Amino acid sequence: MFAKLILKRGESAYGYDRAKISKETSFLGLISNILVALLKVVLYIFTGSISILSDAVNNITDCVSSIISIFGIRLAAKPRDKDHPYGHGRLEYLISLVVSGIVLSVGFQFLKTSVGKILHPVAIYYPKFTLVTLILTLAIKFWQASLYSKVARKIDSVTLKAQEKDSLSDTLITSVVIISIIIEKFTGKILDGYVGLIVALFILYTAISLIYETISIILGRGLSDETKHEIKSKVSTYEGISNVHNIMATDFGPDNIVVIIDAVLDYNLTLEEAHNIVDKVEREVSDLLGIRLIIHPEPRGSGSKIINSISKDLKKIVRESLNIYSFHDIVLEDKRIYIDIDYNADSVKKREGKDALKKEIKDKLKSIYPDYEFEINLDAIF
Repeated sequence: MFAKLILKRGESAYGYDRAKISKETSFLGLISNILVALLKVVLYIFTGSISILSDAVNNITDCVSSIISIFGIRLAAKPRDKDHPYGHGRLEYLISLVVSGIVLSVGFQFLKTSVGKILHPVAIYYPKFTLVTLILTLAIKFWQASLYSKVARKIDSVTLKAQEKDSLSDTLITSVVIISIIIEKFTGKILDGYVGLIVALFILYTAISLIYETISIILGRGLSDETKHEIKSKVSTYEGISNVHNIMATDFGPDNIVVIIDAVLDYNLTLEEAHNIVDKVEREVSDLLGIRLIIHPEPRGSGSKIINSISKDLKKIVRESLNIYSFHDIVLEDKRIYIDIDYNADSVKKREGKDALKKEIKDKLKSIYPDYEFEINLDAIF
């Protein structure tokens, strides 16, 4: 219900207002985290349990994370300016790193405290309302994870996805605490320190996973195979375009992903005709997929006899090689010919292997066309 309400409030004629939706979702998460943390702090006061305290402090860090997210998302939504012509969207990824860093530090702290409790165990008294209260906080956390999940997938928010994972890990942590209390009640075995250790390890795992995922995006993780396939499928449906390849993406934030592709058009089209086709595809596919698409057109066929002849021989070379997928962009300048080759980057990884593959292609072409020099550029296909 809350997810639908927030998404509806954030709708506009141009789609979803991601900043507004993210802020309202994070604010709702903040309120629920404060409630959960307060309930667990009260339990700790009555019990002195390190496992309950570690769970409570983990929820307190969630409160801090929500506050950082609210202000950070607002900063990330700032429009582009002279110093930042591509906007401030990457701040959302930096916010995720800050949130993950907070979680990581908490995990290490409770790892240390829990080991101390294992070495020096203390009997814990749990009042009757302990389990009821913990089950209530568990239900709140499940609801919170569901809220983050529904909203994050609608607006593709890395920050909300991170908070969703954090909420799910919290449900696991609280579940372990509940189980340990039940076991301790019926067996008399003091498990508080061991459960605190498990909680700490959960926290550390969650933080490291979030850090890895966010850094991967910042470093240029690229598009998923599904997204690449979708772009190729959409672009290839347009009349006049074939053989879409060389998909490159630059992520300036979830709302500003620039995708550059090579697309083949008939060589005998006029410049105006080619421009009109490319412009139409860029505009319509960008609106459809929520990206900024840029197309580099390449000619299919050529008025040059030598290029057509080389193309036929290259097709034979591709068929005979296990490490070459295709070729494109054959450019003739005087007696020098430039060719782009798509190669199997999973098989040819080292520089020596790439140099050997270039030499192999050059030697084969040179043996057929001794009067020409060849420059081979390798494009990695994973």
